[in-house]
Amino acid sequence: MQAKYKTVADDIEKQVLSGLFSDTRKLPTEDELIEIYAVSRNTIRNAIDVLVRKGIIIPIQGSGMFLRSLFSDDCVNLENFLGLTKAFPNKKIGTKVLEFKEIEADEKLAYIMQCDVGTPIHYIERLRLVDNVPYVIEYSYYNKLLVPYLNMEILRGSIYAFITSDPKKQLGYVDRVIRADVLNQHDAEILGLKAGDPTLISENRAMLKSGVIFDYSIDIHNYKNTKFLKLSNFT
Repeated sequence: MQAKYKTVADDIEKQVLSGLFSDTRKLPTEDELIEIYAVSRNTIRNAIDVLVRKGIIIPIQGSGMFLRSLFSDDCVNLENFLGLTKAFPNKKIGTKVLEFKEIEADEKLAYIMQCDVGTPIHYIERLRLVDNVPYVIEYSYYNKLLVPYLNMEILRGSIYAFITSDPKKQLGYVDRVIRADVLNQHDAEILGLKAGDPTLISENRAMLKSGVIFDYSIDIHNYKNTKFLKLSNFT
């Protein structure tokens, strides 16, 4: 079961995205949130900490908690890696499944995913579209021992939403490396670009809270549309 503070944080985030606080751009006070959610002060403070780290709100001492005005819209927030569906809740996310099969981990993949050679792996190639525009090609490898079941219906939606629907599987950490490169012919055709055009490639290793890697993915981004946001502070 998800921790109470995360449930509260998720609910506040949904309200923010729905525009509930757009007029004042300010959240209820800490005491008001305690009453609304009937939880402890510590739970509310942990929930607020989650929202601050995700870049949704900014607390101003003596004034309250305000919605954060971001430098740029339409960005993938590197603080909140839960897939495109979560990244762009107000946009139309489409998916074309290009390949789906079971493979066995070779030495290289076993090393990257920290599993045994021969471990069964779901291999998935998908094109993700944002508002009908090709956005990113995802080459994904899911450890079948940790994610036993996937089908085409799940792949056309949010794989992470499906995984987290199992209360026993709590997502923990993501290691992400982003680098610049150029497109090969295969990826360029899928994205509607030209071979040799620039691209941003992100390699991601996603872990459960136990630290076990369940997903390794290589994402090839459309340079015309992709922007990343990294939130930082001076403390």
